Amino acid sequence: MIAGIGQGNSLNRPVFLINFKNYREILGEGAVRLAADAQLAAEDLDIELIIAPPVPSLSAVAAVSRLRVFSQSVGNQNEGKSTGAIIPEALKASGCSGSIINHSESRLPPETVRALLPRMKGLGLSSCVCGEDAGEIVRLAAFDPEYLAVEPPELIGTGIAVSNARPELLRETVKSARGAGYSGRLLCGAGIVSGEDASAAIGLGMDGILVASSVVKSKDWGAKVRELATALL
Repeated sequence: MIAGIGQGNSLNRPVFLINFKNYREILGEGAVRLAADAQLAAEDLDIELIIAPPVPSLSAVAAVSRLRVFSQSVGNQNEGKSTGAIIPEALKASGCSGSIINHSESRLPPETVRALLPRMKGLGLSSCVCGEDAGEIVRLAAFDPEYLAVEPPELIGTGIAVSNARPELLRETVKSARGAGYSGRLLCGAGIVSGEDASAAIGLGMDGILVASSVVKSKDWGAKVRELATALL
């Protein structure tokens, strides 16, 4: 079963969000191929698998994939005269299910995040809002996004998993966010490269993982997706 197909999200399923970023391997048709490999690898696993290809590939991937497709970023500019902006209405028209917001490589002011979330929800779009530490996660939790991802920027892309290098950060994030009344899904990002890293994150109370290079840079996309997905169960 590929979670994320159909309506709604199960709070019992782990979440696996793959951010394609703009790596050379997935530009153009590569994004469609990675989406297909990820879908095939996870189709018999009870997880919620979400993919986030580059903006130019969103429509192409959404048209052929049965997975939920997120944008890597979105802004709060207006429809019409907003050249170059990525707006929620455009994502909806592209077949997207939601977007990553406030990733450390695409930060937004808190007031913009606050304004974006109801606009996204009004269109039936989900939001995965990123924060760099437990304090920021708690502040963002007040905006009530469906997903919150903690990603210390110094570990992103290093291959040093936050679940191993800074387990106390994940414990603090879970305790603080739940203590503040947040009931959405908490994701662990930054440096997750192996099944052991993913399993450790779940053991520390996270609901899933947000990964990028560990999948995109893998020589066998399907095998890496299956390794990480299986470790979440």
